[in-house]
Amino acid sequence: MKKEYKTYIQFLAAEYNVLYLGDEIHELYTQIEPYFNTTLKMDLNESVFPKLSSFLNKQQINIVIINAKEKPSLADKFFQQVKAYDDEILTLLLFDPKEYEKLAQTIALVDTIVCYPIMQELFYKRLFSILSTPYAIKSIGRREIVLKQQTNVSQDSIEKFFDTYEGSSLFIADELAEMVTQLNSGELSKELFEQIAQKIDEVADIFAQSQETKAVTPVYHELAAYLRNLQLGSIQPEQLKAFTYLAEILSDVSVYLLDMFVDRIFKDVYIFEHSLQNNIIFMKNSLEGKEDEDESELDFF
Repeated sequence: MKKEYKTYIQFLAAEYNVLYLGDEIHELYTQIEPYFNTTLKMDLNESVFPKLSSFLNKQQINIVIINAKEKPSLADKFFQQVKAYDDEILTLLLFDPKEYEKLAQTIALVDTIVCYPIMQELFYKRLFSILSTPYAIKSIGRREIVLKQQTNVSQDSIEKFFDTYEGSSLFIADELAEMVTQLNSGELSKELFEQIAQKIDEVADIFAQSQETKAVTPVYHELAAYLRNLQLGSIQPEQLKAFTYLAEILSDVSVYLLDMFVDRIFKDVYIFEHSLQNNIIFMKNSLEGKEDEDESELDFF
């Protein structure tokens, strides 16, 4: 199954401040720019070199992308300064293979490389790869702590479950996030609600595969069926706020999937089931015009 690495960069990049050194490759820079906390550019020239360390410190840069195609020797000089300032800064080098000798020392030390001609998907894959390493280290630490606390869960069985469904869960979480965006932008259509119901059923099918999570499966299937049968044409303006609650429910499910299958944090499924049931009831009451509840009663996990 082909992975769209650019799609998943956003899950890893939000805490990073990126410095792009050298000539801009517009289609790459503009695509990744929204995903990072800050994205900054600097020319590769001698006049800005003395300011580099100060700039790295002031902007709290933690990843540097260096385009060495036009000025390989100067790119090497900049790279050495970056590593001298902070060896933990992640580095990605774009370079022309014809200039390999000028960059041999840098190529041996950077975190990853992409050669010209630059293929976009390879660039995204390499960027995803270097961002994944610190993320994985953090996740492993959190996973070890949480799994040690789960005395009633077989670590081998739950790890196999996580491994089996990690990829599909990541795709579903991403698609649910897109659907949340559509709901929040005011899109209400039969097609969208069918897509949401399909994804909810897919989540149910995954959770049905483990003894530790199968209890929540009927709740998902019931929610999917309810959304499929919803008569959008009969909904009154005062009931539209219910779709805000639906967006929150979907967002909650997306986060729960990422916590379990990416971060490997096994949360108590019964707590989540109770929370999910309460929030679905609240959404249904709003959609069906029943007596309003206090919004503070929403219980997102």
